[in-house]
Amino acid sequence: MFGFGKKKKKKAEAAAKAAAEAKAAAEAKAAAEAKAAAEAKAAAEAKVAAEAKAAAEAEAAKKTTKKAPERKAAPAKAAEPAPAKKTAAKKAAPAKTEEPAADAPAPLTGARFEIKRTADGKYVFNVRAANTQIIARSQTYSSMAACRNGIASVGANAAVAAIEDQTLQTINEERCPKFQIYYDKAGQFRFNLIATNGQNILSCTQGYTQKASCKNGIRSVITNANAPIEVLREEK
Repeated sequence: MFGFGKKKKKKAEAAAKAAAEAKAAAEAKAAAEAKAAAEAKAAAEAKVAAEAKAAAEAEAAKKTTKKAPERKAAPAKAAEPAPAKKTAAKKAAPAKTEEPAADAPAPLTGARFEIKRTADGKYVFNVRAANTQIIARSQTYSSMAACRNGIASVGANAAVAAIEDQTLQTINEERCPKFQIYYDKAGQFRFNLIATNGQNILSCTQGYTQKASCKNGIRSVITNANAPIEVLREEK
């Protein structure tokens, strides 16, 4: 009997202790949850306050931006005189460009084509090298336009023309366009430039004692085939 009562008492004490611990744990949990809720509430309130502050600052900045242009609008009148100077400058510019119009072109120097009117009213052109020597002369043309076309033909044909040497015992006949080297009546070397259509458009103005010099004359024509054109004044 005595032993059974002792066990019963211990069991009751253990149950009371467990209940007390459970109560303490429940109270601690409730306290922690209350603390977490308070912190969450405080954080939410802080966030709301921060958002409200940011909105207020944005609204203030927006109002300041709207007012800013009103201060810059005033100087608009001060900028009006500037275009007057530009307009005056534009009107003054044409005066300089009109002056050189009446001046005659200066004579060309260096390599060039020279167009000259003949005594019977026709036209010829010379090929003048950079050393001022006339190395070749054209056929006679009935008009200035035809003469210029002849110069254009030299430019088109000279660079691609082959050389046909008719002073050799065996002549290798070339297709046009071509330069022809031949003997003149004095036994000297001369050359012609034959166009694609077989027409003689250019002949050297002098005879050469050496074939090498004659070929140098051909090379000079090729070099100056695209030289500028000068129209000489008619001789009275």
